[in-house]
Amino acid sequence: MLLVLVAAAFAAAPPPIINGEDASEADYPMTGGLIMSARYDLGSQGKYTITTLDCSSTLIAPDVVIVAAHCLDPVILSQGTEGISDQEYGWSRQADLSKWDGSRMITTFPDDAVMATEWDFHQKWNAYGLGYGIAENFDIGIVFLEEAVLDVTPAVLVTADEADQLEEGTEIQIVGWGLQQQTDAWSQPEEGTYAIKQMATTVIGEIGEPEFQVGVTKEDGRKCHGDSGGPTFMDVETDSAETLRQIGITSHAYDATDCEKKGGVDTRVDHYLEWIDNEMTQRCEDGSRVWCDVPGIIPPPSAATADDDTAADEDESTATGCACDAAAGEAPLALAAVAFIAAIRRKR
Repeated sequence: MLLVLVAAAFAAAPPPIINGEDASEADYPMTGGLIMSARYDLGSQGKYTITTLDCSSTLIAPDVVIVAAHCLDPVILSQGTEGISDQEYGWSRQADLSKWDGSRMITTFPDDAVMATEWDFHQKWNAYGLGYGIAENFDIGIVFLEEAVLDVTPAVLVTADEADQLEEGTEIQIVGWGLQQQTDAWSQPEEGTYAIKQMATTVIGEIGEPEFQVGVTKEDGRKCHGDSGGPTFMDVETDSAETLRQIGITSHAYDATDCEKKGGVDTRVDHYLEWIDNEMTQRCEDGSRVWCDVPGIIPPPSAATADDDTAADEDESTATGCACDAAAGEAPLALAAVAFIAAIRRKR
């Protein structure tokens, strides 16, 4: 009965990259996997601390990562359990995060993970209001890191003026660590088909003011579970030294076919530029951020300042792209708990 309830709760769960190709750390280097550690309360089965891939994500300033709200919301994260506590997040650029696919009792973070000090999501986000189609879901969140990542150039967010170039049929690029093939909610994906960085070129299928849908046909590159929070990029016409812009954040499935036939829906970045800028600026004003050379959204670089990167290593900073075991006596129940939690985590 519990499984049925959990499955129902995730009926409109967010969409893997399907029809994509393997990507390395050097491909879209500003992207990363958001790893979460949390203690899950499974009632009579006990409490277990597990560290898993939570979502895909994007660095938009040396100490700021942008994701979907549902990647951070305890209401979503605890569905199917009695609750979660002791949340921690780390941001990793590793291309292969399959060790953190949720199938093992891992409690450590990747070696390269930069830990988060604070995170937040849009005040109008409603975990129970996320539905199908294109609507205003406010599915956007932000993570602040404890140290600045200075060897990678952050993604450039699309400006309000540049957003006028978004049209149905426009070619876009998608990146994520999600499922590469559709599976049912409770099946373990085949080895090598989840938590491994993928990228694809596809198109905008449908567009609205707050969201847009990715991919038109079943053969197009599409997003799925695990890609949640990850970016969609587009090259814009501009005088800037950099043409690549982040235009979207993976949010949810388009319809009841889930990822099987039609690609998922993205939150439009340009619709929330004011919110993003306010969140970043406020943390600089209150002294909680570690990098405030530019307090708010970093503007696109001008042609005259093309060499003034925030990254130290130019080769690594191009903005274009193409474990701890359970304690003795805990293991038997823990294995079942891990499988259960892993299914829930992937379903997002």
